[in-house]
Amino acid sequence: MSQNLTVPVKLYCFPFAGAGASFYNGWNDYFGDSVEVVPVQLPGRERLIAEEPYRDLHTAADAFASMIETENGAHPVALFGHCFLGATMAFEVARRLESRGTVELVRLFISAASTPHSTRTYKLSSCADDCFVEEVQNLTGFTHHAFAIPELRELLLPALRADFEMDETYIPASRDSIHASITAMYATEDSFVSQEDVARWQACTSGEFELFEVNGEHMYITHNSHQAKTIIQGTLAKLYKEGALHHE
Repeated sequence: MSQNLTVPVKLYCFPFAGAGASFYNGWNDYFGDSVEVVPVQLPGRERLIAEEPYRDLHTAADAFASMIETENGAHPVALFGHCFLGATMAFEVARRLESRGTVELVRLFISAASTPHSTRTYKLSSCADDCFVEEVQNLTGFTHHAFAIPELRELLLPALRADFEMDETYIPASRDSIHASITAMYATEDSFVSQEDVARWQACTSGEFELFEVNGEHMYITHNSHQAKTIIQGTLAKLYKEGALHHE
């Protein structure tokens, strides 16, 4: 991909449940000038820890779609989300951006996530703290080291609970697909979301659909994000080469 683009693609990255924008620190170093990574910060964590977290995914999607419209300018936009919360929020934001028509949305990237229309069989947000943490770890296969420290767990739990509440109470507003093409990634050792689950995202777009395999478990992205970044970079480079994206 050219490193001399006048207007780079803005890649808005939505966090998985409990994560903050800092998870995507350093991603800009990988892409260089061709892509501007914009980590999305949810309230209730990191620099916004004093703010009330979202508990309704549609409310959050409304806010982030408006934010992207306000700050975007002339940049083409791509969205990335990992796991159900990040991917579904990115999808709902994509739906809003397309309906308003003010932003050039070039691609939705989703990672290790079932579709917005899938049935979630878990109900964790009302569990007691110890049970909640244990069940989240059992479900995702991911253990956050901070939960072993009582003071940090007390700070982090409200946002994680709110994220799971968003997940568990989410109902799609419609079954309409988006026009933007979708690039989806599934992990080879994911015991939470299968290849078949990820492949069902094809029904969520009237555009092109690509399915990529990455190595690792469900939370592969926490220790090997290079795989996802390589797929994103290659996909956007292909769009420039084909003329689907243009230099200013």
